[in-house]
Amino acid sequence: MIDQSQISTISDLRFKTKDVLKKVKDNPVYLFHRSSPKGVILSMEKYKELMDNLEDYFLSLKVGEYELEDKKSVNWTKHSDVRKLVKAND
Repeated sequence: MIDQSQISTISDLRFKTKDVLKKVKDNPVYLFHRSSPKGVILSMEKYKELMDNLEDYFLSLKVGEYELEDKKSVNWTKHSDVRKLVKAND
């Protein structure tokens, strides 16, 4: 639920930028223009947390796909071949 203290206007952002950015430290700030929502400002920490969670989610989807794969049909590379490739690139 959006709390009134989390709402700022585009004018607030333009004229009271520091005040708006102070509010961002605790919670997202929702930007409104003429009574309609236009955007959200997040702190860098919250943004990074959100992106990390999103990456984890997509990786978990890939793991799920991998688990469903028929492992017998995968063309596996031998460990010795991988070592040769790594040595050749060093």
